[in-house]
Amino acid sequence: MALRFRQSFQLFPGVRINVGKTGISTSIGVPGATLNVGGRGVHATVGIPGSGISYRTRLSAPSEAAPSLIPQEDKPAPSVPRNRSDNAQVYVPETGMREIASASVEVLTSDSLTELREMIATARNQRDQVQSDLRDAKEEFASQEKELNRKKGSLFRWFFKKRIAELEDKVPITKSEVVRLEEWSENTKIGISFETTDAAQRAYAALVRAFSSLKLCSAKWDITSDREANRVVERTMATRTINRYPVTFDFASNDLIQFDGNAMRFENVNGEDILLYPGLVLMARSDGAFALIDIRDLQVTAKATSFVEEERVPPDSDVVGHTWAKVNKDGSPDRRFKDNYQIPVCEYGRLVFESRNGVTEEYQVSGVRAAEAFSLALEGYQNALSGSV
Repeated sequence: MALRFRQSFQLFPGVRINVGKTGISTSIGVPGATLNVGGRGVHATVGIPGSGISYRTRLSAPSEAAPSLIPQEDKPAPSVPRNRSDNAQVYVPETGMREIASASVEVLTSDSLTELREMIATARNQRDQVQSDLRDAKEEFASQEKELNRKKGSLFRWFFKKRIAELEDKVPITKSEVVRLEEWSENTKIGISFETTDAAQRAYAALVRAFSSLKLCSAKWDITSDREANRVVERTMATRTINRYPVTFDFASNDLIQFDGNAMRFENVNGEDILLYPGLVLMARSDGAFALIDIRDLQVTAKATSFVEEERVPPDSDVVGHTWAKVNKDGSPDRRFKDNYQIPVCEYGRLVFESRNGVTEEYQVSGVRAAEAFSLALEGYQNALSGSV
């Protein structure tokens, strides 16, 4: 194998996410220069090290915010096969239903985080290149070392004097290339630290506690589509029909963000998982595209909703009433149907995620109070970041 020696790499610095009253800003430090990216535009401060001379200039104008966008008693849609292949990661909405899904990740990034997103994407691409070179270098080193040991231990090593000499020169060079590439592999990672006030840190801790309770709800669903129920034709008291799929809420990490801690992850059946970090939200697609969203651009509302539960009733939910599979307008059972049966009505928590740039997601959880507590905790954290508390 001919080993290619990469001559140069771009060194990626640490990044500080500063969250203040005027919005998120990103400080990217390199020797003699700092780049600040925020809602007031991009400014560069360039200085001559040791001289005390510095220069600050605006690189881009401030960005303008765009306006916001989700459209009761619910019931599940008739049981249909799951419209998603776990291998293909593709969701196909059911005909006649309105899909509840966010816009493409290409348009979801907050303006103040565009530069950081581009830097992370560049670092990831370079890391992939370095990792590929590192694999080649390790394979070449192992091959050379194996051949050298075999020829030096051969009874006919005198015949291999020239090749042994070549390998004795090559092996140290290849080994040093492996070491160099391992060092560069670490340097292509962008370490991110989040700098906020003490009040914001306390509010974030409260948000983590609220999420810890939320993820313990015995049932959690992603609402992928809905439609208005035809109460007369369907003989139901429900006003809305939905498609829902069980999902997981948990603490997780993503290689895109090197962070001391774990994000709060909301699994998303028909889109990208939502990962909440201090100050920002990450939504990453399987093909590598991703969005970074200022957490204050994310609105999460929670409210109690009644649901006609035709499946198992979760143990931590409240049954607030009963209805019938087929009902009259006044709610009484339609006795024309001999096999009519009673169905419990459960009270669930409904969580709706929205952002100005196009986040549109909805979840249903068995614990109403856990959903409401999480929404309040997130609002408290957002207020703390903005200095409102």
